Amino acid sequence: MPNAKWYWHRLRAMGPGEVALRLRKKWYEFRDAKRIQWPEIDFSTSAYPKLPDTSVAPESVRAAVQFDAERIASGQLRFYGHLEVAVDTPPNWQRDYQAGVDVPTGKCAFELNHRELPSGAAIKPLWEPSRWYGPVRLAQACWLMSNQRSGEHALDWLEDWVENNPPFKGWHWTSALETGMRLVAFTWIDAFLTAFDGGGEGDLAKRLTKLREQILMPHVWFTWRHRSFGSSANNHLLGEISGLALAVSRWPGLAKLGPTPARLAAMLERETLAQFHADGGNFEQALNYHFYSWEFCWEAAQALDAVGELAVSRRERIHGRLGKSARFFREVQVPSAPWDYGDSDDAYVCPWFVDETKAAREWWQWIAGDEEQSAFYHYMRGRFADSLPMSESKVEQGGWSVFPETGFVVNSLGHWKARVDFSPLGSGSMAAHGHLDAQHLSLWLKGQAMVIDPGTGDYHGNPQLRNHLASREVHNGPCAESVSLAKREGPFLWGGIHPRPLWSFDGEILEVEMRIDGSALSRTVKPLADDREGWLVRDAFEQQLGQAGAFTVHWQFAPESLVERVGERLFRVVSGTAEITIEIGDGWTGAELWQPDGSETKGDLDGIVSPRFMKTTHAPYLKLAAQPGGGGEFTTSFLAG
Repeated sequence: MPNAKWYWHRLRAMGPGEVALRLRKKWYEFRDAKRIQWPEIDFSTSAYPKLPDTSVAPESVRAAVQFDAERIASGQLRFYGHLEVAVDTPPNWQRDYQAGVDVPTGKCAFELNHRELPSGAAIKPLWEPSRWYGPVRLAQACWLMSNQRSGEHALDWLEDWVENNPPFKGWHWTSALETGMRLVAFTWIDAFLTAFDGGGEGDLAKRLTKLREQILMPHVWFTWRHRSFGSSANNHLLGEISGLALAVSRWPGLAKLGPTPARLAAMLERETLAQFHADGGNFEQALNYHFYSWEFCWEAAQALDAVGELAVSRRERIHGRLGKSARFFREVQVPSAPWDYGDSDDAYVCPWFVDETKAAREWWQWIAGDEEQSAFYHYMRGRFADSLPMSESKVEQGGWSVFPETGFVVNSLGHWKARVDFSPLGSGSMAAHGHLDAQHLSLWLKGQAMVIDPGTGDYHGNPQLRNHLASREVHNGPCAESVSLAKREGPFLWGGIHPRPLWSFDGEILEVEMRIDGSALSRTVKPLADDREGWLVRDAFEQQLGQAGAFTVHWQFAPESLVERVGERLFRVVSGTAEITIEIGDGWTGAELWQPDGSETKGDLDGIVSPRFMKTTHAPYLKLAAQPGGGGEFTTSFLAG
């Protein structure tokens, strides 16, 4: 369990209202640990969701669903959308398949700490199969391909899950977000299989009737009673609202357990506006969570609107904010070579894609209107432009698109794409998913990632890696040992959080400055549009007013990049078809080029980067050092090769 120091820092992140809600939560846990009786519920369904005509499904969608159904039925899953994992069929729900460790328990979930599992297991690999992505895909195959065996497989898994995970016991009842996600999944599974069965009295229908009672009542009760609040809300509460909204919209009788559609509609509006800034960026400062949170809001809004629970004014406010947030993602992400910022665990809500390894990219293509590259989204949801308004961002001089509330600017200069961070550390008093990445510059050329954010790594399984990848030292903003920007107090808890960076434009030059206890870390980024397009970056550190101090800058390049020194202050970087030249100013007193040689292990942190959650590799970097009093300029120029 967390130690007394962690509890102290966690308590400091709460307000009085949240402390009171924590006490109420403990009372609910005490009561629900003994609860075994449920009220009678009418499981009559509404017309939600309305499924598209299977006869017009694109061949690419049919082929993908058929392939995935066969793969999943044989026990081949993808954790986090990319990691190939072989599981039992149905899975052993108490097994961490990544670590190869079983962690069975008959304890009440309220007595378990899911952040610390025994025997080297971790909770994320345990939860992944229980998000029921596999059964959803199997149900899609049953409906889309008229393949009853796939539907039977989906129900086999759910029945086995119910048998091995009684209400409120074990690891799968320790998080209301997880129960909310299972409600989303079960709603769609039920809709697909019912559509296949024609709502009749076949074998699938009889099995579904029993599962509705076994799954829906405890899941709705737990998700509603134990929903997230205060400094722990973030995308968790969005996921819980979404699961409840879908379930109550399809089975109106479930409102008897507490979550009425009207209450959920009000909560959804409040959380949508809270979790996405007015400029569209996500409150949590983590880019894949932007996609994840957006999906939750969209699913819930669609469900409540379908049953007439979104008033016109509320729908406009929700859709207006979701339109802005879609535009934000379209502008700050690069689908050909996506690199996120902040904590990102590659989560998604619903499998509306052809290839789950490219889920966020296909969502990006749907927003952009590319039907060929987002066939599943277009089939299930239609054209994005027909659904949501999407105004343009404010463009400053020099081509910068500015998102001032979130704290990002992007610039597409010729074949270049630049993204600069001047955001706060993270959301709320905990800054849970933030990294020390203020002033970080990411660069793409010809669609190739060149200068990158190092990524996330892991949450609980490898704290050393997690802290390293979130640190200031491996992001490329100016870094001074004498300045503390924040301190990690727990897996999702920061203390001593730095103030929000200051930013401004001097003509086309972006200026970003961080002021901390009389010190100032500053960076300017200037677009270059002469013979060779590129960027001029100038860094500085004032330890005290008018007194320069020592600092470093860590330029991390993408994996598979080839980097070579071609002069004393000249470097060449090649990635795919893209090539850049880096020229460093004469003020730098050190320039260390590090490159992997193939002997690195996962435990070697030097040069380590994380392209996807729980995936790491090593890539070259250039570390520049500046000492006070040396004279010269601390500049770095990135020029098209």
